[in-house]
Amino acid sequence: MIIFTDLDNCLLDSSYSAISIIDFTHHLIDKGIIISIISSKTSPEIDFFFKEMEFSGPYAAENGGFIMLNGEKKELATRSEIIKRDLRNISKEMNVEIELFSEMKSKKVKELTGLPDHLIPLAKNRSFSEPFRFTSAVNQDFLEEIKSLGYTIFWGGNFYQVYRGSSKGIAVKIIKEKKNGFSIGVGDSTNDYPMLDECDYPILLRSKKNKKYKSFEGFGPLIWKKAVEQALEERYV
Repeated sequence: MIIFTDLDNCLLDSSYSAISIIDFTHHLIDKGIIISIISSKTSPEIDFFFKEMEFSGPYAAENGGFIMLNGEKKELATRSEIIKRDLRNISKEMNVEIELFSEMKSKKVKELTGLPDHLIPLAKNRSFSEPFRFTSAVNQDFLEEIKSLGYTIFWGGNFYQVYRGSSKGIAVKIIKEKKNGFSIGVGDSTNDYPMLDECDYPILLRSKKNKKYKSFEGFGPLIWKKAVEQALEERYV
């Protein structure tokens, strides 16, 4: 069995930690259940999380742009330097002012995201995506122009995330080719839908009701634990 899961609002609490359920995650692993992180976070961020939680597993960083599987690295998406070049060029052509996340000062990142100081450099170390924000009003024409280049854009709460050539769903497919078995998926936003659609038991947190997925109104590690426990109970009834 394998659990595919997002991090923010799922395994991680408001302090960006999952320590509160470390015993539960170790219990799952001891039972032979694989926990696979499928996140928009960077590879260094996920590596830090694994170290904190004292386990490892296959994962996909930056929305599937980078996959770590059985010790092998797979790069699937457009590199960040190309994304940033396109964002800069179009913003200049359209006279639209934007801020790139990877180039923001750490103090500003902390103000906008609440990330702890030790995680900010890891979050800014991007290879296959680039978050950005408008410095004034949202410009829909700018967003459409970026999309016309084949990029995927979604609003992540503080920034627009931009990437191309990958998705969480593609990442899950690749990992499932090597890691067979019943799959549980846990996400909390529309960006997680491609991941959930590849899972046998998809769970959507922060949702009152969804026809396709098992819905839970709450979010965070304790709700994640409750949702996974319910999935396991229904699986083995």
